[in-house]
Parts: sequence; C-alpha cells; structure tokens
Amino acid sequence: MKELMGRGVSTGIAIGKVYFFNNSLLDLPDYEIDDIEAELERYHEGVELAKARLEKIYDNAKERVTKKESVIFKTHMMILEDSKFVNLVETAIKKKKNAEVAVYNASTKIANMFRQLNDDYFRERCNDIIDASHILLQILQQKDEVNESIGDDEPVIVAAIDLLPSDTMSFKKSNLLGFVTNDGSQNSHTAIIARTMGLPSVIQIHEPLAGYNGKQAIIDGQLGKVIIEPDRNTMALYNAKRERYLKQQQRLKRQIGLPSETKNKQYIRLTADIGSIDDIEKAKENDAEGIGLFRSDMLFMSREKSPDETEQIETYKTILKAFGDKGVVINTVNGGSGKGMDYLDIPHEKNPALGFKGIRISLENPEFLRTQLRALYKASVYGKLSIVLPMISSMEEIDYVKREIEKIKDELRLQGVPYSDDVKLGVMIETPAAALISDDICEVVDFIIISTDNLIQYTLAMDRENQKLVDFYRPYHPAIRRLIKIAVDNAHKYNKKVSICGELASDTAVTKVLLLAKADELIMTPSKILKVKAAVREIDTSDGYKNNTTKFKF
Repeated sequence: MKELMGRGVSTGIAIGKVYFFNNSLLDLPDYEIDDIEAELERYHEGVELAKARLEKIYDNAKERVTKKESVIFKTHMMILEDSKFVNLVETAIKKKKNAEVAVYNASTKIANMFRQLNDDYFRERCNDIIDASHILLQILQQKDEVNESIGDDEPVIVAAIDLLPSDTMSFKKSNLLGFVTNDGSQNSHTAIIARTMGLPSVIQIHEPLAGYNGKQAIIDGQLGKVIIEPDRNTMALYNAKRERYLKQQQRLKRQIGLPSETKNKQYIRLTADIGSIDDIEKAKENDAEGIGLFRSDMLFMSREKSPDETEQIETYKTILKAFGDKGVVINTVNGGSGKGMDYLDIPHEKNPALGFKGIRISLENPEFLRTQLRALYKASVYGKLSIVLPMISSMEEIDYVKREIEKIKDELRLQGVPYSDDVKLGVMIETPAAALISDDICEVVDFIIISTDNLIQYTLAMDRENQKLVDFYRPYHPAIRRLIKIAVDNAHKYNKKVSICGELASDTAVTKVLLLAKADELIMTPSKILKVKAAVREIDTSDGYKNNTTKFKF
C-alpha cells in the first residue's frame, strides 16, 4: 500500500482501478516543407476539422455540465480563429516550417504571455490556448479522438500528467470514477467540470502516475489523498467512509426549504457569491436566499471594448428578475492588471493585487463608472438591488460615488426613466485601512461586506494562491479576528447590515463564532450553502463559546 498526497479539488470517495491516460504531444514531426501553399491548405483544413470536433464536444458538454462550463469549447473555437494565433502559424509556415511545429510554437508563445500575468483568470486562459491547439495538432497528426471505450469493462480512475477540458468531456461519464493528475489548479476548467459532474479529484501529485496503471486505488477528494493498492483494512475503512459521504450528501439535500437558524432560533441569512448569470440556477438549486454578491467583472473581461449600457442592463435585469424580492448585491467593477480590460488603459503591474483596481479604476474612468451606475439604476425596477463598492480605502471615494449616484438619479427623473429609489449602497471591507475606518464608513453607507480572503491576504501580506506560503497562511490569525470584530462592532453601532464573504464564510469550523459575532449574512459559492445551513441548524449559540473547536473568537 502506498499513499500519495496532493490537493483535493472535488470532494468525495472513489474506489477502482487506475487508467493512465497519455495525452502528451511528444514526437511532433519537425521538418522543412517544399510546398508552402499545400501546407497552408493542410493547416486551414485542420482548423475546420478541429472546430467540428470542438462543436461535437460542446454539444456533449451541454448535456453534462452547466452552460458556463460548456461554453469553454466555443471559446476554443474562437482561439483557433484568433488573428494573432493565425498570423503566427501562417508566418512560420511561410518560413517553411511544417504545420504541426508552427501550431505548437504559436500556441506556446501566446500561452507563455498569459502565464506571465499575475492573475488566476488569465493563467487559466493558458489552458484554453493549449487545449485548442492540442485538438488541432491531433487532427494534423491524424490521431483519433479520446477513446470513449476507456473503462468499458468497469469504470476507472483516470490518471494523467494533466487533463485538458476536452479530455475530460470526451470520456463517457459512466466510465469515470474520478481524476488524479500531476499538474492542475483549484480553479482550472477541469477541476470545475469535475466538481460539476460530482467526481472526486486530486491534483498536484508529485510522483509519476504512469507506473500505477491497472492498480487498485482510492481517491479521497476531501483530504487530497490517493491510496495505491490499499490493504483490506483500508478498503473496509474507505467503503464505510464512502457510504457516510453519500448519506451526508442526501442529508444536505434535505436541508432545502428549511430555515437557516440555530437550535435556539438565531437566524442568519445564507446567500450566493456568483460571477455569471449562468450561476443563477446553481444558486437556486442550493437554496440560496438571494445573491449576496454578483461579481460583475466577468461582464467586462476579455473583450475589446466595455459592454454598453444596454448590454449591462440586460444582464442586471436577468439576475434581478430571477431573485425578485430576495435581493441581489452587485459590485462596481473590480478589475485590475491582466483582466483583459485594455480599453481602460490599465497598466501591466508586477503586483496587481496592490495596484490599479477596484474603486480606483472607477474614479479614474468617471464615464465608465457612470455608465455602470446608470445601467444598475435602470435595471433596479426589476428586483431588489444593492450596489457594493470594492477596494475602498478612504471616505472621499465613497463621497464621490454618492454624488455621482445623485446626479444620475436626477438625470433619470428629468428623462422620465423609471428606477427604484430603494437601492442600497454598501462597501467591501477588504483592507486593514477599511476595517479601521469602518465606523466612518458605516455612518454613510447602508451595509458592509467583509471580504475575508482579501482581508487575510492584505493583512498578512501573503498571496493566498502562493503554494510556498501554505504553511504560513493563517486565516485564524489574531489580527484577522480583531479587524473583523472592529468592522462588525462598528456596523452594529450604526444598525447597519454586516455580511461575511470569502473562505471563512463557508468554513463550518468558525460558523458558530460568526453567529456569536452577530453577522447578519454569510455569502459563499452555491455549492457550500447546504453544508453551512446544516452546520447552523446543529448549533446552539446560547452557550457562548463552549465547544468552539478553533481559537477563533471575538
């Protein structure tokens, strides 16, 4: 028996044989061509065949995952048509490089440009480029599609150096028990697809996996553990653990419709944190009591120009209508270097987290801010809207936005355009500066949202995605507790609503502490809501900090 440790990205237990999937592109042919026109024609024919294959994968994905995940493959088709990519390939072919090498070099060059950007979103775009070119290279080499017969005799655990989204979607779900890879990240498309499909997955295993092909194995997605050739006792232990996990999932489903209140009847509102209107159904399926935070950035990213007022209105209108009186909180653009908002003249920065982002972008681009605020107010008649301002660090920033809002409301009244006069304005508490002046902030706004992920990152001066800092990253650090307490107490002093978002909001080890702190709302990804609700309903806050399992308390 051997244990391999990695990082769990999709929970659950899988038990079965390992199938090592080799999707590498080694031994690419590299030669000088004689007929440039014929090679260009071969390349363009390959692109059309690759797009047809991607269309097939897209149709398959629509039946198995959400629209948000399936649209990845439409993006891949666009990559193959991208002028920069096409120009790089055609230029190389005209220099007598064969199509395979030209495609490989072009995709590698563009992917490396994205990889150098200090931003998770764009680092993941590297995989989109690699995936699209990978399929094109398979076509050019006349290789077959991924073999759907994998696991025909019995479902298998698929192991690989890495899995591209097209690989993941090309397998039949009935053939799959889970995924194990050497590479990958928490927010990769493959990890997201695995979670959507409910398949346990572990990434970042630092040992070659090919040698375990055909061996019996166990995936523990929660602990990030893979056990090769488990002994009898371990098998018995994990069979029982899997049964408990399945029963727990059924128990969570039974939470739907129940109130999120403790045994002693203390209520806390549980809402969803989403980034796209495609997440609306996921929020509803998990019994979200509203949208605690709709991150509007996705509407503005990776495009040549900002969405106009009409497009923004339609997006805001859709989400507001979906939740009606339950309420939707929408942030003004956060943005930052590497977010594909070049139309705002955002400079490339070595450390975007400390740079030109959040309210700073809006203040430097007043008409851009006014357009978003106008769209939000015009859409406000379709539901219960609140607006939250990100990365606030001074009162002057809030005052400026409030003045702009009053101007916009005056304009809309004069034009006879209907809007709700009950739109609430709030602030994200993301930095120590905002926490320390939260008394002033709470005096002039309607609510605050404490963004724990950013507050921890900025207080401890640690990038939460930096693997080198895992042992140093302390979300329960005393400084974090004190800053949260300051912000919560100040909100209560002015009778303002205080919400918590970020990882701490869904960390059931501190749910009781947040209840005792009198937080009004916890905002989290939809998939975490039922688990937190179940935890809330098992808590009795009348005994104070008794049975608190962490040192995190106020």
